[in-house]
Amino acid sequence: MELGQKLKFLRNKQHSTQHEIVEGICSVSYYSKIETGHVVPNEEILHLLAERLGVTFEDLVQIDEAVNDKVIQRVEDMYQLIKENMPAAEEAYQSFLKEFEKSSDPGIKLLISLIELRFALKVSSLEEVEEKFQEAESLQDYSNMKIMPLFNRVCGLYYYKIGDYDAALELYLGLANALNFPYKADIHYEISLTYNRKNNIYKSIQHLETALNKYLQEMNYDQCTVCYFLLGINYFKMGNYDEAIDYYYRVEKVIGSNSDLQRKVYHNLGLAYEEKKDVNKAIYYYQESLSASTEEKHGVKTIYTLAELYLRIEKKEEAGPYITKGAALAEKYSMEEYRIKFYVLQLQLNGECVATYLETVAIPFFEEKKDREFLMHYNVMLSDYYSQNKQYKQAYFKIKNVLDMKGGIR
Repeated sequence: MELGQKLKFLRNKQHSTQHEIVEGICSVSYYSKIETGHVVPNEEILHLLAERLGVTFEDLVQIDEAVNDKVIQRVEDMYQLIKENMPAAEEAYQSFLKEFEKSSDPGIKLLISLIELRFALKVSSLEEVEEKFQEAESLQDYSNMKIMPLFNRVCGLYYYKIGDYDAALELYLGLANALNFPYKADIHYEISLTYNRKNNIYKSIQHLETALNKYLQEMNYDQCTVCYFLLGINYFKMGNYDEAIDYYYRVEKVIGSNSDLQRKVYHNLGLAYEEKKDVNKAIYYYQESLSASTEEKHGVKTIYTLAELYLRIEKKEEAGPYITKGAALAEKYSMEEYRIKFYVLQLQLNGECVATYLETVAIPFFEEKKDREFLMHYNVMLSDYYSQNKQYKQAYFKIKNVLDMKGGIR
């Protein structure tokens, strides 16, 4: 880490302005040039700055490269472990923290912040994730060519999680085009996921095939299985339900002990059979998905889908228990999105008017989340409601909203 970066880091750490640091030592403009690396000060000034910053002269001028290839690799390994083995990841992180928590190197602080953000993206609430992201972003100035790929990857995942897919793609595509980035297969897979969310199925499949070829070369057959699952999702979005089902069945045959993937495969088989109007098979696979869930909160999406299906086919007695259970889980795990979804279902189950709740709560919430799927769904519901009540102008505008949103999908 260069002297100027270190000075800036130490100054920010104690929340001081440049003026406060240099008062009685040198001019602000001169000090600013030191921080930007345009001026090298004499020893007298460095001694005074060290004292003002609360460090020894030796610590200030010691510019060892703490962030070396070995350290970067340890953090990259932790990134992978967080995806695959949380206990091992936590153990590795505690070991890393014990070794480096007293380091004054800003690059090390940034690495610690990035791995904490990666942990938060896996297990924490959106509020905690946002806090960790802001912390990592505040340290971005202390990045370098060795840290930047990890910064882009972690922050790309952050943007993906909050639904800012364009920002995620900007960071991911930079890594995909980098000559020496070693995790190209993973990045192409993550790009494919992002294009899938943007409903750009052609580009999603294009990057997925690149990832699949690289995983095959690496003999990473577990990740090949995940790629086949995403291919199924892409074919589903294209309306090719038979092809999607074929890929899901391929995955089912080789899942092994991966209960999380099994849960997702059964849920998606339910969706595909529902689109094919095979309600009995759809219900069967939704229930299989719930049976495969190892954590109750993971089943909330399937519970909602099953409850909504039962309501749609006018089996209210079957829908009721799922609505009650789903609403309780949404409350228990503070899942605001599903609190709203299950409340809408409850209103429908009770035969109550949903229009006011959709207009004042549900639609504003999903507009903020930029969730086109449920915005379209709820606008169609409102259009039907207004048509039935002969409010044709309002019905027209709701359908127009749906058509505009469909036109905006690329």
